[in-house]
Amino acid sequence: MPKSLDELLDIGEDLVEVTPPRAKSPIRLRHPSFAEWHALSVAHRQLDGKDPPADLIAKTVAVCIADGNGDRKYRDADLPALLETSPKLLMWVYVKCWETVLRNDEKEVREDEKN
Repeated sequence: MPKSLDELLDIGEDLVEVTPPRAKSPIRLRHPSFAEWHALSVAHRQLDGKDPPADLIAKTVAVCIADGNGDRKYRDADLPALLETSPKLLMWVYVKCWETVLRNDEKEVREDEKN
């Protein structure tokens, strides 16, 4: 089976640590696979400026939060539990996902190319 480009290029998974307000420890956000990122991007673009529904917010967070090994911590089956999270906390993590590991604009790509 062909390896992913990350494996072929020996690129490690970068994790971003963020600490929610009043949290005792940081959480880790992982960079999703291209397929995960693309599915989220398409779903958000189709909103055409409308607020994302709760299940899309939960799915976005689930794709990004990493366990101690850098692997995806939450699966689709965990979405109902994520929806029981405090709205302020869930939205804070959702925004951090887009500001860090999901952001993929032209400026960032140029910065990555420089490094």
